[in-house]
Amino acid sequence: MEIKYYTTGTILEFVSSGFFSKLKNIPISKHRALSYAYNPRAAASDKILFVAFENDEVAGYLGALPEKIFYQGEWKRISWLSCFWIDPKYRGKNISKQLFDFAMKEWDNTAMITNMKPGTLKIYERTGYFHAPFTRVGIRGYLRFNLAEILPPRGGIFVRIKPVLQLFDFILNLANSIRLVFYPGYKLDSDLRYEYVEEISPETEKLINNCNQSYPIQRGKQELEWINRYPWVLEQEEDVDSRRYYFSSVSKRFFCQNVEFRNETGTVTAFLMLSIRNNHLTVPYAFFNKGMESALVKFLFNSMLDFQLNMLTVFHPELSEEIRKTKSPFLYKKKILRPYFIPKTLDLPEPAFQDGDGDCVFT
Repeated sequence: MEIKYYTTGTILEFVSSGFFSKLKNIPISKHRALSYAYNPRAAASDKILFVAFENDEVAGYLGALPEKIFYQGEWKRISWLSCFWIDPKYRGKNISKQLFDFAMKEWDNTAMITNMKPGTLKIYERTGYFHAPFTRVGIRGYLRFNLAEILPPRGGIFVRIKPVLQLFDFILNLANSIRLVFYPGYKLDSDLRYEYVEEISPETEKLINNCNQSYPIQRGKQELEWINRYPWVLEQEEDVDSRRYYFSSVSKRFFCQNVEFRNETGTVTAFLMLSIRNNHLTVPYAFFNKGMESALVKFLFNSMLDFQLNMLTVFHPELSEEIRKTKSPFLYKKKILRPYFIPKTLDLPEPAFQDGDGDCVFT
């Protein structure tokens, strides 16, 4: 077994090679590689993909997303680990530990992790690299019945009866659709207007920069525009390459939208990045002046009705609290948790993260 790494500067050459085209399982999608290559926070020499090969076959891989964090008064280079996969036929050969140790060493033990599969929590705790996981508490609201999407990932019988769950969803949502047709929606303040924008204006950039002082990651105009231009998931049907890649690379519906809010004087008071994947709405980034919470939550509820979405998930503390106490069209609301692993090389007790920090915004 041999572990090879690819850098920001070499990743595009790798995915364009004949060797890559012949691999049964690919360790990265071509559009994800493009995103890595244009990451504004990455250097050309940053190691972003670690691949374990066995006789020119991919036995496993681990990605690293280069990042900067404002730490103890200065900017420090770190990464977020992502897309950790081992081919089932090579499991039990200690490949996962070798890959993980190799990646942590190359990043000087400064890599962070979030958005991991629930079953891997204990595995990362046992590595010894991290503090006890820090957990953010968010909220998830269900506008429509969605059993066929929620239950099968738990495994067991739910996978086998997915067609039955789809039938239940269909029948229940017929009745629910009548309720939603007559749902009045939410009237926003007459002095507040919003606009979907492709580019972030200088005034909005100033608001983002001011709000970012509360966060260690501080993704700004350059990073947010990079996220929009270079997605990891494309809105299309499955193709040959997407079936060769273990992680999601295509979806029937996936897009991000930037929304700018202005008051009666034309001053920018809020900016949201919305992410819609199939029937699920998330808010990767939210920057706003104090007192805007109620208006923004009403806007999110209206967006769900307009886009005919099933679920909303928010971790932003002010927005999630407003959702908890506001009358909503949801059938059901529940608490949801997101753990973060912070390396022992960093002292970050209860850090403030935006919902999209790490690789969350891309998926």
